[in-house]
Amino acid sequence: MKKKPQYISNRFSTTKICPLVSFLLVTSVTVGLGAECQAQITSAKTANQTPQLLAQQAAYTLGSGDRVRVDVFDVPEYSGEYLVLIDGSINLPIIGSVNVRGLTLPQATQRITREYTPYVRRPIVTVSLLQPRPIKVAVAGEVNRPGSFKVNLENSEFPTLTQAITLAGGTTGAADVSSIQIRRQAGSGQVVNLLALIRSGDLSQDPLLRDGDEIFVPTKNNIDPRELRQIEAASFVPQNQPREIAIVGEVSRPGTYTVGGETPPTVTRAIQAAGGVTPMAEVSSIIVRRPTRQGGEQVIALDLLQLLRQGDLTQDLILQQGDTILIPTASQIDPAENRQLADATFGIRAVEPVKVAIVGEVTRPGSYTLSAEGGSSQSSGGGGTPPSLTQAIQTAGGITALADVRQVEIRRPTRQGTERVIAINLWQLLQSGDLAQDLLLQDGDTIVIPTATAIDPAEAANLAEASFSPETILVNVVGEVKNPGAVEVPPNTPLNQAILAAGGFDNTRARRGSVELIRLNPNGTVAKRDISVDFAEGINPENNPPLRPGDVVVVNRSTLTRVSDTLGTILSPVGRFFSLFNFLGIFQ
Repeated sequence: MKKKPQYISNRFSTTKICPLVSFLLVTSVTVGLGAECQAQITSAKTANQTPQLLAQQAAYTLGSGDRVRVDVFDVPEYSGEYLVLIDGSINLPIIGSVNVRGLTLPQATQRITREYTPYVRRPIVTVSLLQPRPIKVAVAGEVNRPGSFKVNLENSEFPTLTQAITLAGGTTGAADVSSIQIRRQAGSGQVVNLLALIRSGDLSQDPLLRDGDEIFVPTKNNIDPRELRQIEAASFVPQNQPREIAIVGEVSRPGTYTVGGETPPTVTRAIQAAGGVTPMAEVSSIIVRRPTRQGGEQVIALDLLQLLRQGDLTQDLILQQGDTILIPTASQIDPAENRQLADATFGIRAVEPVKVAIVGEVTRPGSYTLSAEGGSSQSSGGGGTPPSLTQAIQTAGGITALADVRQVEIRRPTRQGTERVIAINLWQLLQSGDLAQDLLLQDGDTIVIPTATAIDPAEAANLAEASFSPETILVNVVGEVKNPGAVEVPPNTPLNQAILAAGGFDNTRARRGSVELIRLNPNGTVAKRDISVDFAEGINPENNPPLRPGDVVVVNRSTLTRVSDTLGTILSPVGRFFSLFNFLGIFQ
């Protein structure tokens, strides 16, 4: 029961009160002074506080847990520090319980002033916030840890929007940070654009929060990789957190991986963890599927060729928890793109030996197991560079003289069970140094070297010097030469050079005008033809043809040698010498 009113008069006039304004707390609100003193108090407050903090304090609503000080000027027995109780009230001398829940400091001051008016003549009341209670905010939507959070206020500083988002684990990669909603208990609220804060430093987009604020971060409909790159560098986005992702399609080891930690978990780092892309990868059409908090899915299209060719880092998307990366199969293989991928950090790698088949015009057709090069020194996924087409041809003994290197085919199986045919022109590699034609192989490739319909001698000479031609071929030069037998010569060696490699004609026994060339054809037949010999001739298919492995050059005896040898079989060894001279006499 309240006491009977007993007026207490203030002993100081307004002119004596005003010099005391410098002692008033800047967080207080005073009611009951004249206009002159109110102006001085307002000036004292604004001299020590920022407009944002003043606005926040003016809008702050009291609640359970706040510690306040109530000063009734010149009545110290009515003044003191009070805790706002669980029911939102404070117990003051004389007037008892006063409910201040949901009131701002000015509103609480006015209410307490009214309650003291019956007991104090012209009461001058100051209400100061000594220690604000922890405020509670809720954060929902595209954040990593949605929920409600209690924030202890240090030095009466209220949290900002970005601080609350940071408490919730930061925004996800699916967040639309340009349309964040702040909802207030009083029914008011605002929409905040954090992109404006990131791009232009607009601090008005990072407002101070109040107790009971609800923050909703919506999902973005269309993802812009460039915008994501900007957002990922912001303070309210978690940095370098390990994240579990899945990667499927044209990579060496599809599956789930945990990436990130010391470095940002980007698409290229995820591909490296999966052993790099395969030679069948279409890296210009990579898809990242990203789950949202609403149970939906975002689809983000990436073009890693832009990263390779233009240095566009926005294509190397920073991943979030639960992302799935799809590397599609190329509908057509571009040899130039294939070679470019081999040099990329996330590019084509061979983790295990590659098994291929090679058929057609090579010395030793068949299946081969080829090892990756530099596997132990590669940093990308632990693999080496896959073997190339020319390396496979070398392993098969090199091309034959009948090879059509302009129309080489690589038949490549896909993960879908279909087959891609890749056309290769190795002549372009020889003529212009186009390394893109030296395609990198993948496991299961079949290499087809077709047979040429016509051989250009000049072209054959160039082919003989190629790295994918055999270093030597074996031909046989028999008959009347100085060193008859098998001879190793470079590929496409002309007939004249093979005769010279066998020591040249036997000066007394050889028929010098022509020789026989015997050739085993691929279809199993044998061809034989006489060829006129002229050591002054250059390489040509008629008089000085290039030789193939297994060719046999027969140097026949001269007529005189043939007759002499016939007589020698008739005559005894003792009389052979004299008979020969008698025979020669016939022709004198």
